[in-house]
Amino acid sequence: MTDPADPSTGPGPGEGAPDTGAFRLGPWEELAPSVWRAVAEPDAVNLVLVAGTGRALLVDTGSSPEQGRAVRAAVAEVTDVPLEVVVVTHAHRDHLLGLPAFADLVTVGHEDVPGPNRPIVLAAAFDLGGRRAEVAHLGRGHTGADLVVVLPGADLVVVGDLAESAAPPSLGPDSFLQEWPVTLDGVIGLMTGATRAVPGHGDPVDRPYVYEQRGRLAAVAGEVRRLAEAGVSAADAVEQGEWALPVATLEPGLAAAFAQLGPVTPRRTLPMA
Repeated sequence: MTDPADPSTGPGPGEGAPDTGAFRLGPWEELAPSVWRAVAEPDAVNLVLVAGTGRALLVDTGSSPEQGRAVRAAVAEVTDVPLEVVVVTHAHRDHLLGLPAFADLVTVGHEDVPGPNRPIVLAAAFDLGGRRAEVAHLGRGHTGADLVVVLPGADLVVVGDLAESAAPPSLGPDSFLQEWPVTLDGVIGLMTGATRAVPGHGDPVDRPYVYEQRGRLAAVAGEVRRLAEAGVSAADAVEQGEWALPVATLEPGLAAAFAQLGPVTPRRTLPMA
C-alpha cells in the first residue's frame, strides 16, 4: 500500500506492544513453529519473523527509522536467536523506511530497491540453522522489485503486496499490471493445498484466494488492453471500463498501465447488420 494511514486513527497499542507516538506494533502471532507475524500500525503492515537454531530473519521493517528500532527491540523479546538477516519485499515506505535500524545486519532487497546492503537480482537462500529461507524475485507486479520469501518447512510464502487480504491489491504508478498476473502464477506454483501466503497487509490466505486475486488482476489487465484498442484514453477509462476490482484502488495506476502498453493499433470491428 502506498498511501499512509491517518496516524490519529486506529486501535490503541496491543498489550505489551511498544508505542512510539503513532507507531504501534501488535502482538506476535505464531503462524508456524518459530515463525511469527506482527502488524505494524499505522499502515497495518505484516512483519514476519523466522527463527532457526542459529539465527533469525525478519521480513519488512516498518515505515520509519524509529519504527525500525522499536521492531528490532520487539524481536529480541520474542526469540533469543540473534537476528542477522532482514529482507525488504519492495521499496514502498511502509515496508522499507525502517531499514536504517538494521544497517549492521545483512539486509536483502531487489537491486532496484535503495538501501539494502545485499541486493539480489533473482534469488538467494539463507540457512538459519535447521531451517532454510529462500528469497526470490519472481517478476514484476505491484512494483518492479517485488520479492517473496519462501519457508518450505513451514508451508508459508511471504508475498509482500503482490497479494493482499486487508483490501484489494493496490495498483500504483510504479506497478506493472500486464506482468502482475504472470508473477502471481509463480507464487501459485510455489504453493500446495497446505501452503499459506502471508500478504503485506491482512491475514494469511490459501492458494485458491491467491488464484482468485490473480484472475481479477488479469481481468483488469485485459480491460485496459481492450479499452486502449478501442481508442479509449487513460483519462476516460475509469468511466468507460468494466472493472473487476474497485476503481479507487486502480485509478492511481491506470495512466501507467496504459502507457506500458506502448503503441496500440485500434481494433477494427465490422459494422453490425
